[in-house]
Amino acid sequence: MSIYDPLRDKLAANTSASLKMTFAEIEMLIGRSLPKSAYEYDAWWANEDPDDTNHSHSRAWTVPGYRAEPNRLQRTVTFRRRG
Repeated sequence: MSIYDPLRDKLAANTSASLKMTFAEIEMLIGRSLPKSAYEYDAWWANEDPDDTNHSHSRAWTVPGYRAEPNRLQRTVTFRRRG
């Protein structure tokens, strides 16, 4: 079980091609603050191969078929369905 499972579940249930969320909305969903690196580095939002990564946060959006497109200045991320 990962702390990011609620995000994964929300994305898996989403039927639209994209979903824009604020960092605060994600934090409410997972029940804790995102790490400082999520606010400081685009790399934290990398769209890694879910079979090859140890990053549970990346698997939260890649397993249900999304790519993360962060806007750290606005503190938002748009999850877009792949393909």
